[in-house]
Amino acid sequence: MASKKHPVVLRYEGMDPSDIVGYEAHRYRKGGDLGHIDRNKPKPRRLIGSETWAEEARAEIELMKVETFAAELEDLDRRNRRKDLEKRRIEGPRDPWRASRHGPMRELILTANKDWFAQTESSDVEFSTSQEELFEERAVAWLRDNFGDDVIHARADLDEQAYHIHAVIMPRATVRKYGTECRVLQPSIHPLIKDYEAAQDSVGEWFSEIGLVRGEKRKQAIRDALNDGRTPPINPRHVRPAEWRAKEEKRLAEKAAEVETRERDVVEREDDAGSVLAFADAVAAGEIDTDGRPAKSAKANRNPQTPPPVKKATLGFAAARKAFRAVAKRLGARAEEKAQERIASEVAEIRAADEIILEIARAFPQAQRERIAKIRRTLTAKIMALDPRAKGRPDASKSGDGDPR
Repeated sequence: MASKKHPVVLRYEGMDPSDIVGYEAHRYRKGGDLGHIDRNKPKPRRLIGSETWAEEARAEIELMKVETFAAELEDLDRRNRRKDLEKRRIEGPRDPWRASRHGPMRELILTANKDWFAQTESSDVEFSTSQEELFEERAVAWLRDNFGDDVIHARADLDEQAYHIHAVIMPRATVRKYGTECRVLQPSIHPLIKDYEAAQDSVGEWFSEIGLVRGEKRKQAIRDALNDGRTPPINPRHVRPAEWRAKEEKRLAEKAAEVETRERDVVEREDDAGSVLAFADAVAAGEIDTDGRPAKSAKANRNPQTPPPVKKATLGFAAARKAFRAVAKRLGARAEEKAQERIASEVAEIRAADEIILEIARAFPQAQRERIAKIRRTLTAKIMALDPRAKGRPDASKSGDGDPR
């Protein structure tokens, strides 16, 4: 079975001279994103440029600015442009490059899949640096062949997940300005910076001798799809490791916070449930009333069977108290309704008996009817006094209604 072909990876990142300080801080592992650095592995190894390349680059750029500024002032003086000359003297030197969002320099990254670097010639060897050395040799040669002395620095990072090479390109160019030749920074001076696809073709061919291949031709695939009227494939945006890790850390932090919030809610609900149960037990034992106040019967009991309910106004305690109040109110209303029904039934029975007494009394002599009427009025008054519905109504015993006379 043929071994898998791994692509060589080439990426450019725009770079401003002001970025050199941060670049060096990360090279020395003193700043930048260090979360992926393995301190147990060797530190980065310098491949091209002196140890003081950063200071040399900044000094050279500053010299370019001064030289161009001097040439501009001399040109204005030669043309007798006194006002412009005075104005430019006040403004001072300008950057020797055309402003752009990418900056005048380039940071270049060369690498391959970590599995390719892990390959060994013998199955008896668990780890070998031969692939790294092979890649490094080809990379340094490619950089020098295509960028020459404009490769002012290159290093190999050995302490990250996969071996890779960083290089800094300072694209020097000369343009005629102010009647003389002025040095500037101009990225397009290099064909492999100007044409990204050409750069990918170049590294693909250069590294093919060590078993690597060119990366996928995404831009060409997009152009072909558009020409054929097809939906073009998605061109994935490269995300720098630091940016990816920052997003991943944020995602994990948000997930952890969500889990913590859910756990806290569960604990709170458990506490509320405990408060409800404690309240219910105390009410059932007659130790407190439905308002949460100690019951009168509980004062005499020195050894209560249930623990006291939560004293503080927790959510569970408040919910239990509200629920028990509602239940007590419904039970009270139901008991009142049943009592009213029972009283009405008993009063109806009494009235029916009274009607029977009245019917029988009509058959008695006058003297006996008067005596029965007197006793009946007294008895009816006492009965009606027991009926709460009779409050405010006229007393039948005083009105003479139903008098057997």
